[in-house]
Amino acid sequence: MGEQLREPHTFRLFGDHLGKSKAPLLHNTLFQLIGIPWRYEIHETSDLDVIEGFIQGTGFVGCAITMPNKVRAIKCVDELDSIGAGCGSINTVYLKDDGRGGHVTVGTNTDTVGISQSLKSNYPEEVSEGRGKPELVYGAGGASRSAVCALYNLLGVSKVYVVNRVKEEVDSLKEDLETNGFQGEIVHVTSPQMASTLEAPVIAVLTVPDFEPSSEDELPAKATLDIFKQKHRTRLFQEFLGADWKVVSGVEAMIHQGVAQQVLWTGIALEELPVDEVVQRIYKSIEN
Repeated sequence: MGEQLREPHTFRLFGDHLGKSKAPLLHNTLFQLIGIPWRYEIHETSDLDVIEGFIQGTGFVGCAITMPNKVRAIKCVDELDSIGAGCGSINTVYLKDDGRGGHVTVGTNTDTVGISQSLKSNYPEEVSEGRGKPELVYGAGGASRSAVCALYNLLGVSKVYVVNRVKEEVDSLKEDLETNGFQGEIVHVTSPQMASTLEAPVIAVLTVPDFEPSSEDELPAKATLDIFKQKHRTRLFQEFLGADWKVVSGVEAMIHQGVAQQVLWTGIALEELPVDEVVQRIYKSIEN
């Protein structure tokens, strides 16, 4: 790893709607402060051939994956670690020694860390209260898999309600997680009437991006953790504030998961990374 830190490398974030992402600011600031000649850039694509070509290319060290590629890109890596396999989706690819003098590409999911740590650091009482109780995830796309895993595996909830209009997406979510060993219970909440009969959640995680609805089946959502990070306060963030919920911006989840990526890519311990300086720069850029 020491030799790699001295050589120039390019990291890419593969996904759609990335123009306002703060991930390049986070990672390039860390690279600069650490003093390594690495560069992080966005690449808007959902073409798996392009993604796989980069991951399996010469000089690859790591990359990031976001929607709509978190599930699809699994086929682009050599193997999954236990977290990536358990979630059935990945947001990070890194290198691991293969024991024969070479490397293999490994897919993992640091979104679970981002979700759990941002909730713990902001609302520890609510996290404690939520242990052993059902909690909620809004949406059933690729990002929902890490949200379900974070709530069940890291925050100790009893079951996870999933609010999503399309039944097939929830069925796919359940199948993917159960195939990879998920032991928790997922309850598909199909209507406000059904929701009114259930024990109320303490924690809710929004996994639907802040885009205009593209079909009649897409309805407005609310959540206490809005994991999308293009804007500090999405429309749904504002709606929940107006309903007297405590809301955590997805920017914080992005910071926690991004720092976890840096540990994997650089091999530098979390305690040695200049995280506070990065946080200040990100929020300053948002305010401006």
